[in-house]
Amino acid sequence: MNIQNVILGFLLDGPMTGYDLKGKFDESVSYFFEATFSGIYPALRKMESEGLVIKEVLLQEGKPNKNVFAITDKGRTAFADYLASPVAQSVQRSDLLLRIFFGSHCSEEQIVKWLTQEQARLQDGLAHLLAMQEALLKDPETDPFRLKTLSFGMEQLRLSLQWIDNELSNHPQGDNRHDR
Repeated sequence: MNIQNVILGFLLDGPMTGYDLKGKFDESVSYFFEATFSGIYPALRKMESEGLVIKEVLLQEGKPNKNVFAITDKGRTAFADYLASPVAQSVQRSDLLLRIFFGSHCSEEQIVKWLTQEQARLQDGLAHLLAMQEALLKDPETDPFRLKTLSFGMEQLRLSLQWIDNELSNHPQGDNRHDR
């Protein structure tokens, strides 16, 4: 799984600028694939040099020119090859879990603070996904496969929230930890 495959998938929907692509990442796959402008633009340059996309420069008066990217036949083949390949193992990274792993070196108050901060972040994320789901369900043109990934994201957040709730109920508020 790499940024190029995601970009190719988005470009199957039609030509886009780097800015448009960033918006697509943010509004659809950001809960399981994060992308920044500093990742998107180098990927587009590489993909253009490999013949996976073509760039059309649109001249604009009084503004910088707009670079619009479209997928090529070679890009379509590369994306089809990606979809036909075996699913790669995903590694989940979590700053919270890493800190909890080393929790014996900090106070209970600090652990509770991390858990409550993450709880709030996850609750906001779940509310966002629920609102997104509500909007998508109102649109008869919504791709059902996108709803499947949205459902997975919501279930993952619910499971994480349940885990945090359990941990918070098991943590005393006092500082009884010590460095080991």
